[in-house]
Amino acid sequence: MLILGVEVFDEALFSIIPYNYTSYTSIPSNKPGEGSLGGYYSINGRGKEFDFKMVFPEAEEFEPHEENGTKICYNETGITGKGHIKNIDIRWDTIYRLVLGDFKGAIFKTPFSGYYNVTCAGWSGGGNFSNNGNRFNGTFQITGVKTFFKGNFTFHLEGNRIILHAIYIYYPKGEPWKAKKVEKDYYM
Repeated sequence: MLILGVEVFDEALFSIIPYNYTSYTSIPSNKPGEGSLGGYYSINGRGKEFDFKMVFPEAEEFEPHEENGTKICYNETGITGKGHIKNIDIRWDTIYRLVLGDFKGAIFKTPFSGYYNVTCAGWSGGGNFSNNGNRFNGTFQITGVKTFFKGNFTFHLEGNRIILHAIYIYYPKGEPWKAKKVEKDYYM
């Protein structure tokens, strides 16, 4: 009975603590001599609901807005999304880290799973995510005006930065026989 009471208290406390995190992010170049894209991302939430955004200010200046040879249909509004945490194992350490403002520590050490949707310019998509407290994985699918993407990702901590390792396929919409596989790291 005491354990159930502590879990209910933890859940109630988590639902009222706001959390936010903003940091630099970059998309490295694909070839030597090419430039990379830099910007920021932010995550804001309370309890199980959160919003996120990624903005690359110089991206809309690139023609034809390509990443790995495919049109990314990006504009100045950035990439926006909403997420929902379906299951979370709130621990005292989770609450403690959030109160101290250690968002990265809380997110990487707390088991949780959920889903998200994302939009940007001419495309939309979504996926799932799951963290068992040791491994933080997810899936994504994006349907664009001209391109389709589908793949998996894993978040890793490396020093003070987050690395998103993605493995995915993409192809021109309606032409899956032209699919190309990509494996790439993105830095956050």
